[in-house]
Amino acid sequence: MEVANTFWMWTTGDFDETLTIALDPSRTYLVQTYLVKTDGSDYAHTYIAEVCNQDGDQILCGVRDEGDSDSVEIISQAVSVTVGLRTKGGAHRAEGVVFAL
Repeated sequence: MEVANTFWMWTTGDFDETLTIALDPSRTYLVQTYLVKTDGSDYAHTYIAEVCNQDGDQILCGVRDEGDSDSVEIISQAVSVTVGLRTKGGAHRAEGVVFAL
């Protein structure tokens, strides 16, 4: 297992931040996002927002915009993954790692 990418996002107030990371579809990845800072008792959630796979010459994306979407997932045959940080007030910071398996 090797680190393929690391990322961080931070917000103050009401935001839905996302970050898209390119992947090699011939590899399998473990994607993890987590909160590392919360200042205030307001809502904050990290999640995997979208996974895109290539099918022939088409790119097919599955949007996962539910409030309880997973923050850890094993992904195969994907060309990209989008991670998100949703906040309602307060100051929050999220970090994450994409491991190539």
